[in-house]
Parts: sequence; structure tokens; C-alpha cells
Amino acid sequence: MTPMTSPKPLAELRALPHLSVSQLKTFIQCPRKYALAYVHGVAPQFRPIALAFGTAWHEAVGFHLTASTKAQQAERNEVKTIFRERLSIAVEGDATPVLFDDDEDLGKVIDHGIKMLDVFLDRLPIPERVIGVELPFSLEIVDPEFGDVLEVPLIGALDALVIHDGRPAVLELKTAKKKWSTDQLEYDLQPTAYAMAAEQLGYDNPDVVLLVATKTSKPDVQIERLVRTKADRDDLAVTAQSVTAAIAAGIDHPIRGWACRGCPYAHACR
Repeated sequence: MTPMTSPKPLAELRALPHLSVSQLKTFIQCPRKYALAYVHGVAPQFRPIALAFGTAWHEAVGFHLTASTKAQQAERNEVKTIFRERLSIAVEGDATPVLFDDDEDLGKVIDHGIKMLDVFLDRLPIPERVIGVELPFSLEIVDPEFGDVLEVPLIGALDALVIHDGRPAVLELKTAKKKWSTDQLEYDLQPTAYAMAAEQLGYDNPDVVLLVATKTSKPDVQIERLVRTKADRDDLAVTAQSVTAAIAAGIDHPIRGWACRGCPYAHACR
């Protein structure tokens, strides 16, 4: 298959009716949360620090990967500066307040993030070629049994698409409090969508490499080569169809539990 160009910019894709993996996960976690966020447009009461941290992390690592196509390795100080600046802007410049975890503040989070970056950059394999960072995609979701196409596409962006050891590879970049569990590695929908998107762009049978930078007191990096089969693709399609049908039917019951304590939409949940 000949490599293809990416679709429209992500902002344009998001302006059209669509689904995303984040939307699917949100609905599965709590239909009420989905309805408040995506149907009724309720403004969140706060933004978790993990979201701001993840955004800054992606920008810093993305810069590092892009620079590696021009030099053996980007200057670490510049990578760290990007992380520090982006996180500060996200926390201090956003109208929505950022909620820190207990005993945290911006300075402590930045300092720990810098330590994480040092460990992560030591462990990150430098690819032979970076095809793109934050590559937008738009996927048609097809019923595996009857061939019906979902009315809206699944959109998103690949964290990074690279050539490594002579093969195409999708890099999925994550930060987390701890390493992913076996169940997360096996069932998470995002790697499946990423593999499908890379194939749509013309890179057959890509490797999918998960890199989780942990926020533990001693930072570490979990590197996993994930396998996604036809059964996984079918499961994503069936899940997307089921969730879409439930949304259309107005299903929006709450799922009460521990997650309610940290939900940005709890103030509007009745």
C-alpha cells in the first residue's frame, strides 16, 4: 500500500460530527458524564492536573522526536523548557482552574516532570525516521458482521508515527501514576484505533509501541509492544456502534462510585 497524506487538520475534523476514543471511554465510564460534557456542553468545574501535565508532556516529547530527524538528539534543556513553559501556561493561563493532587503545586509538579523527562529520554529509542507527530486521522467504522458503516467517523491523532528497525511503528505516549495493568494492555481501545489509522495512511501491519512514563517517586518507563488483531478491530467497531446507539437513544444514567469524587462535572450531576 502506498503511504497517503493525512486528512484535514484535527481542529477541522473535530468541528464535524464524530466520535473519538476519549468519547467512547467517557460514555463507558459514565453515560451521565458523557451527556454533560458532549451533549449539553456543561463547562467543567476544574481541569485535573493530569490532563494539563499530559498535554505539556506530548508537546515536549513531540519536539524531541521531530528534532531527532535533524540531529542525533534534541538538546535536553530545550525539551525541558518546552515542558515547563507549556505546563505553566496550561495551569496559569486557563480560565478553568486546575485541580492538583494532595500536597502538590505547580513547582513540585514541574520538578517531578523534569525528572521523568530525564528517565524517559534515556529510554526512548531514537527512530530512523519520524513520519509525523500528532497526525490526525478519520476512520470509517464498519460493522464486522453486516458491513454497515457508522454514520460518524472515529477521529483522533497519532501521537507519533515513525520508522524503527526498518518497520513502521506507532508510538503511544502516556503518563500515569503507575504502570498499565495486563487488562489495560490487552483491552484498551486506543492502540487498536491507532493501528487502524496507521494502516489507513498506508503503513501496513505497523508495530504499536506503548511508552508509559510513570509518576512514581522514582520515575520509570514502561515500554510495551502491543498486538492488535482483527478481533480487536471488530471489538472496537461493535463498541462504537453500541455506544452510538445508546447515545442516540438518550441513555445518560450516572455510574456512582469512587470516580465521582474527582469528576469535573459532579457539580452538574443530578
